Amino acid sequence: MRRRIPRSFFKNIPSELESKILGRLCMKDKSSVMCVSHSWRERILTLPREEAHQSSVRLIHYPIDNMLQELFHWCSQIMHCMVGPKELIDACNGLLLFCHNNGRANNVTHGVYHYYVLNHITKQCVAIPKPVGQNSGGYSYATLVYDPDECWFFKILRFQGRRHINIFSSENGVWTTLTLNLPEHVIASSWMQKSVYLNGSVYRLCRSGHLIKIRVDPQENVSEQAEPISLTPDCLLDNCHWDITVKNGKLLFVTSTGVNFMVYELVESVTRDVTTYSWCNIYRTQAAISLLHLNNNSKLLSFHPYNEVAFFKRYKNLLYYFKVGNNNIIDIKEVPYNDIHYDYLRYGRPPLFECFKPFICCLNKENSGVFQRLPVPL
Repeated sequence: MRRRIPRSFFKNIPSELESKILGRLCMKDKSSVMCVSHSWRERILTLPREEAHQSSVRLIHYPIDNMLQELFHWCSQIMHCMVGPKELIDACNGLLLFCHNNGRANNVTHGVYHYYVLNHITKQCVAIPKPVGQNSGGYSYATLVYDPDECWFFKILRFQGRRHINIFSSENGVWTTLTLNLPEHVIASSWMQKSVYLNGSVYRLCRSGHLIKIRVDPQENVSEQAEPISLTPDCLLDNCHWDITVKNGKLLFVTSTGVNFMVYELVESVTRDVTTYSWCNIYRTQAAISLLHLNNNSKLLSFHPYNEVAFFKRYKNLLYYFKVGNNNIIDIKEVPYNDIHYDYLRYGRPPLFECFKPFICCLNKENSGVFQRLPVPL
């Protein structure tokens, strides 16, 4: 009568049956199951990959004022400190990246800089210390690398000046350092603090007139780790505003100057193992007098390709315009003021996405102190 009842019969069934049962779970339940134990996590990760009938990432459409308010309130709750768009470093396919030393969560040392990676849909957050010897001072510039349709793991790419990058992989919990071998005039020029990730590479604009392509995985030849791609000649004009973004797996370069607004697509061609790049103009608005005032007295913050909206900053007013076919500007308006929405646009943040697939950040004996999972209320 007092015989102890086993805590779980699941581990007593054949492994093939375990896999079939776990394989029937939805993505949200798989995320919860992976938090039960290391063995269950490994079992989920070794399941056959499902065919992607649709992307696990979904664009958040405008207006997003209330959503932004709730999003940053939730992030502040998790990190136990107030954060807003100014503290947001990057957003990539549903993940958010912060870096600060104000966190007051129980398992995070206050006053020490950590990177925080969050997914507000799957309710996940991890805190990652900066590389050894670099855990004080500002964060430098960093960006996220994450594509849930390719891999469950994410990477943080931190620029250590313009000659080296530190890369954290959530697959092994290790920081590595890679060298960038670029021409001196590219190294000496100013680099824009905005990057995009696409197909294994991070792209960043340089005022030398180049788009820097940085391969995230280590290359056998250091000269192949990074390469400069020449931009279109018209982008070198005085008072020309730039931006880069990604839409449907294509990299777009945006220029706005005078009465012109243009969007180019990067075209990559490989012939006999030699890669060449060219720019294809996909959107051009010329002789728009209304643009002259914006380009001369304002600053292009960002272009959101899915909404076809460009945001400009002029003093305390935010203006935007969008087009609907035939390369015409349909409207120019002042964005209604909202503290968080205004700051989000003022700092040129990218379009926001929701990701329904959980990310993975592995713990092991060798690197058990590399990052901390922060408790997240449901």
